[in-house]
Amino acid sequence: MNITVRTAGLLGRYLPAGSAGNEARLEVDSGSTPLDVMRRLELPEDDRYLIMLNGQVVPAAKRPSVQLSDGDDLGIFPPLKGG
Repeated sequence: MNITVRTAGLLGRYLPAGSAGNEARLEVDSGSTPLDVMRRLELPEDDRYLIMLNGQVVPAAKRPSVQLSDGDDLGIFPPLKGG
């Protein structure tokens, strides 16, 4: 199945070569989770990422269990910082 992965900032460097900006289409196995995609992209382990699935926030506790579907839009964004 195919999904779209969107990132922001420096996380774009973890997307596959040839990705357009901070967006890529990925083929993933049925039953894959957001955590599976993060591991596949070799993102640094950090539970503070903002993860969005089809515009809805995925809490850190649900990342290992929420299953992706064909056509999903998965956003992986760095933690917000400010002062």
